[in-house]
Amino acid sequence: MKTRGESLLSLFLLVLLLPLGAAAQEQQQPPPADQGRRLVVTLDGKLEDMPTLTPDEFVIEMAKQKVAPKRVYKIEELPTLIAVVLQENLSLDFGAQLPALRDFILAQPPNTYVGVFYMAAQGVENPTNGFSSDLKKVADTLRSPKGKAELAPASPYESMAKVVKWMANLPAARKEVLFFSEGSDSVAGDAAPGQNRNLRVAIGETHAAGVPVWVIYTKGLRAPIRVAENMASVRAGDTGGAPTAPGPDTRAMNDASAGGSSALSGPGAPGPGGSAFEDSSYRPRVDYGAANLKELADKSGGKVLVSKDSPDIRPYLEQFRTLLSRQFVLEYDGEPPIKQVRMNRKLRDVKLLAPEK
Repeated sequence: MKTRGESLLSLFLLVLLLPLGAAAQEQQQPPPADQGRRLVVTLDGKLEDMPTLTPDEFVIEMAKQKVAPKRVYKIEELPTLIAVVLQENLSLDFGAQLPALRDFILAQPPNTYVGVFYMAAQGVENPTNGFSSDLKKVADTLRSPKGKAELAPASPYESMAKVVKWMANLPAARKEVLFFSEGSDSVAGDAAPGQNRNLRVAIGETHAAGVPVWVIYTKGLRAPIRVAENMASVRAGDTGGAPTAPGPDTRAMNDASAGGSSALSGPGAPGPGGSAFEDSSYRPRVDYGAANLKELADKSGGKVLVSKDSPDIRPYLEQFRTLLSRQFVLEYDGEPPIKQVRMNRKLRDVKLLAPEK
């Protein structure tokens, strides 16, 4: 039983802590609860001022229906999530690009959460443990890829599907992927983009999650081709849609989604919420890496920012920054995949980038 003095002390502490709790709640402002499907559209071209667009100016066409969005969000109305995804088999020369990438991360506006992901043969490493609005901390986690062919993901598109599917389960936000890759798929071998099941699965997941993929082509050391049943799946008519992506589990991502450490962290963040392969010396007759990356970017509503290795990525990061400032998020009812998104208003010298079949 408390004494009178202890009771008075408890009351004093309660009165003292209440304003602090209210201030903390005011600062955090978590992303709004997810109320429906969303997709990102981008106005790419010569644009002096952002227009004001309304739902009746868009048509979203899916397999069985055409709808107008329920709501059009301006970019400042939602938090932004940017996944920076790199492959471990990228050339060691990429280390010289890290200062530019760090500067890009640090320059992001408030209410932006960034996560860093490294794709490797054994899975996806997420050193930022989800996404964080502590941009300095995120920038400090960047390191050079290890530059070894044996560390290449068997299929970067399997891994991409897994990352995007996980992002889909995070709170409502404008969600983007910046992908550094050379695009080769050792599981699909010399399969063209239309015959690459892994690629179709990844595109299906971007439609379901409303996540565009922006590609900076980066040279890397290619893994040996691995024997798989990829082509048999395509011949059987299994070309994706939005199925569950195969591949190894990602420990950090699973921990966060299972209620362990929060997938979003930093100031303003909400609370916590294999196949056997045989190595082969065979190399494909045609390198479809760049074509696969273009297919992924175009069909997801993103863009290939540069299609060949560059000694300086700053111009392409600046291009990406500009495109991020020219976006809207459309909220809609319906079931992906998306066939196309049309804008009824014509804007001169402007192309609408949006998910498409």
